[in-house]
Amino acid sequence: MKNMEKEVYSYNSEYLTCNARPILPIMGEFHFSRYPEGEWKTAIKNMQQGGVDIVATYVFWIHHEEAEGEWDFSGRRNLKAFLSCCQEAGMKVWLRIGPWAHGECRNGGFPDWLVEKEKRGKLSLRTDDPQYLKYVDLFFTKIAEQADGYMHKDDGPVIGIQIENEYGHAGGPSDREEGMAHMRTLRAMAEKKGLTAPYFSATGWGGAYVPENFLPVLGGYVDAPWANHTHELAASENFLFQPFHDDANIASDFAEGQSGFTFDTSKFPYLTAELGGGLQVTARRRTYPYPEDIEAQTICMLGAGANLIGYYMYHGGVNPDGQYTTLQESKATGYANDLPVKSYDFQTCLRENGLPSESYYRLRKHHIFIKNTEELLAPAKVYLPDNIPEPMGAEDMETLRAAFRYNKTADCGFLFINNHQRKRKMTEKQITPEAPLKFAVPSGEGEKKQIIFDRLCVRTDAILVLPYNLPVVIQGEELRLCRTNASFLGCFGEIYYFYTEEDPENVYFEWSDGKDHAGAVKILTTHDAEHFLYTGDEDGGKVSLLPDLKFTEAGEVQMKDTGQAAESIQNVYGRTEPEVYELTLKYGKRPADTLTEDVWLELDFGGDCARLYQDGKLLDDWFSNGELWRVALKRYGYPTKLTLELDPFKPDVYYDLPPKKENRLAGARLLWLS
Repeated sequence: MKNMEKEVYSYNSEYLTCNARPILPIMGEFHFSRYPEGEWKTAIKNMQQGGVDIVATYVFWIHHEEAEGEWDFSGRRNLKAFLSCCQEAGMKVWLRIGPWAHGECRNGGFPDWLVEKEKRGKLSLRTDDPQYLKYVDLFFTKIAEQADGYMHKDDGPVIGIQIENEYGHAGGPSDREEGMAHMRTLRAMAEKKGLTAPYFSATGWGGAYVPENFLPVLGGYVDAPWANHTHELAASENFLFQPFHDDANIASDFAEGQSGFTFDTSKFPYLTAELGGGLQVTARRRTYPYPEDIEAQTICMLGAGANLIGYYMYHGGVNPDGQYTTLQESKATGYANDLPVKSYDFQTCLRENGLPSESYYRLRKHHIFIKNTEELLAPAKVYLPDNIPEPMGAEDMETLRAAFRYNKTADCGFLFINNHQRKRKMTEKQITPEAPLKFAVPSGEGEKKQIIFDRLCVRTDAILVLPYNLPVVIQGEELRLCRTNASFLGCFGEIYYFYTEEDPENVYFEWSDGKDHAGAVKILTTHDAEHFLYTGDEDGGKVSLLPDLKFTEAGEVQMKDTGQAAESIQNVYGRTEPEVYELTLKYGKRPADTLTEDVWLELDFGGDCARLYQDGKLLDDWFSNGELWRVALKRYGYPTKLTLELDPFKPDVYYDLPPKKENRLAGARLLWLS
């Protein structure tokens, strides 16, 4: 077992620290109870390979006490075992203990029996009501028992704890002081049970309550699948460089248009915990997070000063089985949307089937950059252009969008440019000596200097991260890379790696000594930067590339259209006239070059919702969103007989990708990953 190094975590008004050193962590949300326990280690490894330092996870109350007094921390609900996996892998943990979580979970994570007590007037949820706190106390006790020995004070992986979620924005009292007091109460209760950590966080957006000694965390999503309508959203301001951005679309099903902060932004670093790594589908809205959207939003937050990049979700999952109810959010439980009963794929970096998406690779190169530069980047302040106007809102496709993070102490910085807007086309920009880009930054006591960029081509959808005056060491000599038009990846094995889509003859490097140091520089394509892998310095380090996803046939699927629903299948959705197929799966012999033991069932279907059953039990479901549905089969014991049920297409649903309207199964394949 790997022992977590004893580290001292703290923070100041600008950034987080570890042993007094500036850090800029990458955090990814992954819900252990929504994923098979036998695949946790692989999931954590894949997250680390994507650049994630911290896994954030909810502890959903209803997943552990569905019936009052009947606690379940077994199997995929085993928090202790999950924390052990994280410790073994060297992965830090941010534990989100609620008690209310949301997370598209039934009742926001509250058990039905607890909600029923409020309905009967026995207690008041999410308040300091003693009757409610009595049950919270027991819940926290159970979490503490599971987390015992895994807190940071015990050399364990848990370095952060979040109390509640969106409290004061999505639920909670209107009275500010009452809300603040309840947050303090919950923290005191958690700490009394031994649930302590260097960082305690609270949702910061939309007027949510953030008391003293809590770190506010913010977020942003490229769309709003939970919105109460089926039309396209206005252009999102998440694609502008805005420090401490408050995304009004988050939880707009609860509090549409609500905004503002209850904390002083000057006293806290700009931290994110819910940058959308994807979007969850709903019955009403099948929004699709284009990979370039996810990348551009992240860069806009980073360029605007974010010093914790936290994704929700980073790894998708599947809801566990409920003993008495389905565990998904639905209108039947008082929420605005119906979600799949099982699927919590989130169309994110690592899908519910374990496969990486394009967003996974697009973000990797930025995570590599962040880890290579965090001590310079985290203390760097944000400056907007001095000589051009700010964009006239998100619909402005003409004005250059740029931000400069400058570290005065090190006299270096990084230029961030985003020329992408979701579902819009931005114009190409030219930065020239006649039309340069200028930033005014401090140079001394009360003095300023201008930093000028004057040779850049900014193509449509371009996302650039360019170093300025970067400290380098070449053959033992300390130099500066003054400027380049290639995005910086990092330094590995004394070689400085960059990436660009420019023609090689158009790439330039300006060094402080005026010499040509081509031997110290390696220029990659964007694809190779996204797949870049550097392993260790023991033997001089090794550079390789992660393989592209390549599928091969893993057998055959026989499809039989039965034309009617099986009697054993529960009518969960109030559907009419579904198409039902019996699938017979015949697996081929596993080839020697197969990367994993898993097999995926790929389903190409039209209609509204697909459900997959084994012996009458619902394994997974999928709202059509224009993608192929790939189901991992190892977790189900490589079944040979499955039933597929398809609901008819619904016209009153919003789609980003073109849907297939014909209610039928067009094709099914078994696939290996080779």
